[in-house]
Amino acid sequence: MVVTVSADSPQALASFKKKLGLDFILLSDDKSEVISLYGLVHPKGRAGQDIARPATLLIDKEGVIRWTQIPSNYMVRPDPEEVLRELGKL
Repeated sequence: MVVTVSADSPQALASFKKKLGLDFILLSDDKSEVISLYGLVHPKGRAGQDIARPATLLIDKEGVIRWTQIPSNYMVRPDPEEVLRELGKL
């Protein structure tokens, strides 16, 4: 199952999902509770504001993190092929 977590509002995510025709779950964490729990806040990351790091975590059914990619630059996004390779290893 693919689930994304974003600091964007539910309305923004619904619009994004519709625009791109996505068929997976987009969860809003607009208070950054989950983002903070996983240590994914980039303090003063953009224009002096805290932002969420664009991280990719593969978490198994037991809740164990099996793989992560957390770039130091918030503009960097994961390579889909790399994520698929890592998924294949699980």
